[in-house]
Amino acid sequence: NMEEAEPGGYGKAGGLEIAQWIEATAKVDYLHLVMGTGWGFPSYIQTHHFAPGAWSDMAGDFRSALSLPIVYAGRVNSPETAEAILAAGYADMVGVGRAHLADPAFVNKAASGKTWSIAPCLACNDCISRPLAEGLPFACTVNPALAANDRASLPRADAPRRVLVVGGGPAGMELAVTAAGRGHDVTLHEAGGALGGKILLAARMPTQQGFLDYVRYQERRLADAGVTVCLNTRATPGTIRAFAPDVAALAVGARPRRPRIEGSDGANVHDKEAVARDDAALGKAVAVVVQDDHVAPLAMADSLARRGHAVTMFVQTNSPAPVVSRYALGTWLGRLSEAGVAIVCMEAVTRIALPDIHTRHVYSQRASVHGGFNSVVLACGGVPDTALQDALEGESFDVHVLGDAYAPRRIVFATQQGYQLGKL
Repeated sequence: NMEEAEPGGYGKAGGLEIAQWIEATAKVDYLHLVMGTGWGFPSYIQTHHFAPGAWSDMAGDFRSALSLPIVYAGRVNSPETAEAILAAGYADMVGVGRAHLADPAFVNKAASGKTWSIAPCLACNDCISRPLAEGLPFACTVNPALAANDRASLPRADAPRRVLVVGGGPAGMELAVTAAGRGHDVTLHEAGGALGGKILLAARMPTQQGFLDYVRYQERRLADAGVTVCLNTRATPGTIRAFAPDVAALAVGARPRRPRIEGSDGANVHDKEAVARDDAALGKAVAVVVQDDHVAPLAMADSLARRGHAVTMFVQTNSPAPVVSRYALGTWLGRLSEAGVAIVCMEAVTRIALPDIHTRHVYSQRASVHGGFNSVVLACGGVPDTALQDALEGESFDVHVLGDAYAPRRIVFATQQGYQLGKL
């Protein structure tokens, strides 16, 4: 770590002193440099909040002061970033970690000039959070084959089938690409005018515009695989039956969940999706009611605060986002602190009566009143859209449900479902 970026930790001068001592031992062949700590702001495994190669110039200072070869790592997520670091003389070699997990062919594609075909690492750190914070198997959001340990292309299907995918979010796109790659005849119907689903809303949050790179990557894969994509096409039970598929895969998403809180149907209470779409007029002081254990409420609070709102988050758990590992959570909380977001933990909102928010401590049951709010944003997860599934029960063709229509969760779950179903 070039710097620890922690109170009482060493700065760059201390890092250089350590590096020079290591070099003087003559027992190492190179130094591998990162920035941050395992729990800080930044973490040395940086999230999308930081620019690619953000501290590579600092590595250049180490390279100038030392004779050992220098390896720099820290969001080296593209061949272009890697080449720029080397061309600037900041390092002798770069380390590519998560981007190589996102696309194991990273090096071969770079060498052949096909950089446009590299699967983009989103730097969401779900790969790390899953095993550390949730006890789930290691997986990559954009490369579901990694979790399946599939190291070669999938074989062609023995009996190609006519597949209709309804919904162009992450689950639907991955299913369509995977199934078409196996030789199935795949058509994708998307009700909106663009692919991406909820990713399009997530990409509106600060530092998350890179999520659109993943959508563009999937669009190229869909075209290459020969998937027929029909935008502005809302599927109904009738249109699905008329299509006569062998398989209908419903990836139609979810609607925002509105909790059973007194006053949650008030005029100045909005769900976070409406806010993300700029469909809600908010006052200066905003209360964010959190019933979601991952980063979506944090991203919404960050966005609102940086747009000039005075934001208070009401969180029922001991801390925000309990299923996010320390390698990402410190950055989120650091940003919220920078933006002036107040976080009230262990308080369940029981009543919304603006300008007041009534809460109950989740352990002591002590009631409190928090005043001065103009608007409320609900960040409370989603409810699966089951209308099509219910209407198609008992049909002669196979019907599958995936993505948020199955259970509103994160992109990594959607892409894994799409990939596994596409293997059938």
